[in-house]
Amino acid sequence: MIALKTFNYKTLNDLRLTTSMVEKLSQIHELKGKTAHISIKSKDILDKLLAVAKIESTDSSNRIEGIATSDVRLKQLMNQKTMPKNRSEEEIYGYRDVLATIHENYQYIKITPNNILALHKELFNFTASTWGGEFKNIDNAIITTFADGHRETHFTPPPAYLTPKLIEELCNAYKNSLQENYFPPLIIAAAFMLDFVSIHPFRDGNGRMSRLLMLLELHQLGFDVGKYISLERLIEKTKAQYYNTLLKSSGKQWSENKNDYSYFIDYFLSIVLQAYRELDSRIDFTNDTDINPESLILAKLSNSLRPLSRRELMGLIPQYGETTIKHALATLRKQHKIKLIGRGRASKYKTND
Repeated sequence: MIALKTFNYKTLNDLRLTTSMVEKLSQIHELKGKTAHISIKSKDILDKLLAVAKIESTDSSNRIEGIATSDVRLKQLMNQKTMPKNRSEEEIYGYRDVLATIHENYQYIKITPNNILALHKELFNFTASTWGGEFKNIDNAIITTFADGHRETHFTPPPAYLTPKLIEELCNAYKNSLQENYFPPLIIAAAFMLDFVSIHPFRDGNGRMSRLLMLLELHQLGFDVGKYISLERLIEKTKAQYYNTLLKSSGKQWSENKNDYSYFIDYFLSIVLQAYRELDSRIDFTNDTDINPESLILAKLSNSLRPLSRRELMGLIPQYGETTIKHALATLRKQHKIKLIGRGRASKYKTND
């Protein structure tokens, strides 16, 4: 007999907030308050950060799932200057649209089964798939294929016939917990993300939907850092830890209501805190408009422990646009102050020692 998962968000399986969680929550709220009072003079910089974050979020969330295209094609797709030419680009196009929907309309999108289905349908709008916007009708499993070809099942989600009921109960538990203040809102958001991806409600797109719903939750809870700093990029950079904490917090005990949420919650808070720290450090440059881009690039490269890509430099120097950064990089290369490493997507810059 299949054990029926329940979502007790009053206790989260007797979750106890660790010192690490409390410290991270405190720092997040401190930085949230600090960045909430950004001067109106920073609007241009925020607009540039938003543009970069949209590209990075779309790129990284899809790359986590093995879906990618070239940098040139990605930029064209994001700017609606071309149409998708293959399945990967169709899915990238869909993610871009859902991301825009959430950024622009988050206050109207309640987290309900119907709205989750609507967002999933939009995610696959440009594909030939017929199941976009519908819960899975076949059972699925989370399987890893290794280099030698053997496969291992790490987690078996609930069967398809239980999915609609479980998603409805999860949405209700999330809503009620926020109303009753059982836990800090960020803790509840992390728990929801874990439980959603553990249900694995769709035939495809479960990971991407969980990250999109994460952004929706954060927006609605007043933590809009994901609008300016790509949380998906930070997750992609720590992908092994991301998957490891998901599995440790779900595992075989998830369906028995004995799983330990703490691993994934602590990871989730680390990602949000890192995003706020990045936003804070980048906004610090709002008064550097009198410093030329070449000097700022040299400073960033000199202080970095690794080479940086042009996109990374654009994010670190948001007061200057892409064309200006591109010209400044070319000037510095001609002056032999920096050098280019790698080609295409892998190309990065470092100072000449």
